Amino acid sequence: MTSTQRISALLSLAIMMWSVFTIANGFSIPNTAITTAKAPDNNTPLLLLRNHQHNKQSTAFTSRSTSSCSIILRLSASDNINNSNIDNNDESTKTNKKKGDSIRSTTGIRPSLHPTEINCIAEALMLRSTQNPSIEIDVSNTSEPLQVAITAGGIAMNAIDKRNSDKDDTSEKFTMEESQVISGRVVGVVMRMRELEELLVRRVGGVAWVKKYGEEESFGVLKAECSSEDESDTEELEKKLREVIKINPLFRMNRAECLLCLFLDTVERPKLELMGEGVAGGSEVDFIDADRLEVLRTANDGEVN
Repeated sequence: MTSTQRISALLSLAIMMWSVFTIANGFSIPNTAITTAKAPDNNTPLLLLRNHQHNKQSTAFTSRSTSSCSIILRLSASDNINNSNIDNNDESTKTNKKKGDSIRSTTGIRPSLHPTEINCIAEALMLRSTQNPSIEIDVSNTSEPLQVAITAGGIAMNAIDKRNSDKDDTSEKFTMEESQVISGRVVGVVMRMRELEELLVRRVGGVAWVKKYGEEESFGVLKAECSSEDESDTEELEKKLREVIKINPLFRMNRAECLLCLFLDTVERPKLELMGEGVAGGSEVDFIDADRLEVLRTANDGEVN
């Protein structure tokens, strides 16, 4: 993706995420389907807002796109972009042998989106832990929600670009629809990070065997998070959590997995089922072992909208 295309995509994401800003501040927004089209004189995406229907005030995303936090994000503008990429690489594709997973290519089974999503969420956790004022990645501080959404979208786009540039076999590269799903989920988790973390701590802390065997860290949760009830300990606990996230990649990855699981279970899948819709790769949680999954699904005591 060229710099111009990347800027165009980020601008599209920025405008689109005003809905997230509205929701984050407790206001209602109209039902809005967001699509893209090619401008008549260039490849810049145009955001076309249509199907406005005012409903009752709600903090939940209410359209096919926003249900999984904008999975309709377009990462490129038009078929012309794809065609130019094909033209530029035409000679190399003729001379290079086909590489990749031959079994997957034969069966048509698509690669899972979840590893890329988990890596992006883990990166967001790491960036938040650095407390770099130039990186707006935490909606709970002074950062504007719109800027947080742009940062999260950038993390996803970089991961998608890297994945696609590393793959010689086109069947191994993410499709447009898959890229949209990845971007939407990463933005969705990051924008709800604090709420999802609170839900994670409640569910992990509410299961006796986790505490008995000291398995909190397998969920990416500190034991102190489950036991701390003193408000005065919050700042110290946050400091400790940041340090562990920075130095312990396994802990960070476990936390990212669980946050994605909770997002899929409490936000994305219920809304998609309500609308009778689906997304590329589906919304099933197939990346967490059965014991941990049972803990994460202990109760519906706080779905995150």
